[in-house]
Amino acid sequence: MQMNSPSGPSVPTSAWSDYSHYYQGSGYAKFPQEHRRPKGRLAFRMILVEQGPHDFFDPSFTETILALPLEVERDCNWGWRIGDYRHRQKLHAGQMLVVPSETESKWDVDGNRKILVLAVPNETVRSILGPACPRHISGAFWKLCEHTWADPFIEVLMNRLWESTAGDEIAHDYLADGLLTSILSQLLILAGTELQPNTAIALPQWRLKRVKEFVDSNLGNEIGLEDLAAAAGLSRRHFARSFYQELGKTPHRWLMQERLEKAKELLSGSNASICEIAENCGFSSQSHFTTTLKQATGMTPHRWRQHFRP
Repeated sequence: MQMNSPSGPSVPTSAWSDYSHYYQGSGYAKFPQEHRRPKGRLAFRMILVEQGPHDFFDPSFTETILALPLEVERDCNWGWRIGDYRHRQKLHAGQMLVVPSETESKWDVDGNRKILVLAVPNETVRSILGPACPRHISGAFWKLCEHTWADPFIEVLMNRLWESTAGDEIAHDYLADGLLTSILSQLLILAGTELQPNTAIALPQWRLKRVKEFVDSNLGNEIGLEDLAAAAGLSRRHFARSFYQELGKTPHRWLMQERLEKAKELLSGSNASICEIAENCGFSSQSHFTTTLKQATGMTPHRWRQHFRP
């Protein structure tokens, strides 16, 4: 099977939605594992798994994956094939490795180990780096898959990030966002990636302000891409492209986040019923609101209200 290279990553063909999903439904499912995701602004997934010997092929995903071995059985050997790189070595706790996004990999492990895995979607990387984000995200981290490496700073951040995802306070969400930003920044430094900010503004702030004001005034209504583009004074195609370049997310995803933020505000600060909040925030139904909030935060509207209401 042809492997990817940093100069020309292929489009992922996996049937799995993300690496965490793959982990739970593939051969890895036999290993004891725990999955966590944050409730904050930045999306990512973490996996804590106790692996035994295995020989697996991982398909490509639009995620940068960082693996940190926490505990390693004596004389455990670790072999991998990523792109054109093939390597095998004795594994030690703390020796990390990155699998760049849109990259297939092959693994051969002959012992037991406990590892902590971080999977960061490309969209999150773009959201953090903004205009400075490299066009090919896989290439930005490619040097970190050539061999294993240790970095005590990242190791501390990874463990703290795992702990923060179990926190119930809103402050934990902000902490997780900050920790993830620090991890990605340190990875880019270790990889020797020089970011070159694009000073051209894809979508000026005054246009974004007009879009935001339009959404705030019409949140309870159905809002389409053409409506947002009209508010910005741009064609639909130009707006969609410029919006993504400037914010690192699609207009649809941004709009859904705006609906969710307003809904969470109403849940914690008003006596409106869940049905009324769903309607006022533009969700098609109460069940749609419930499903969307649970996917984003892991909580139902009722639980969110119980937890965050003063």
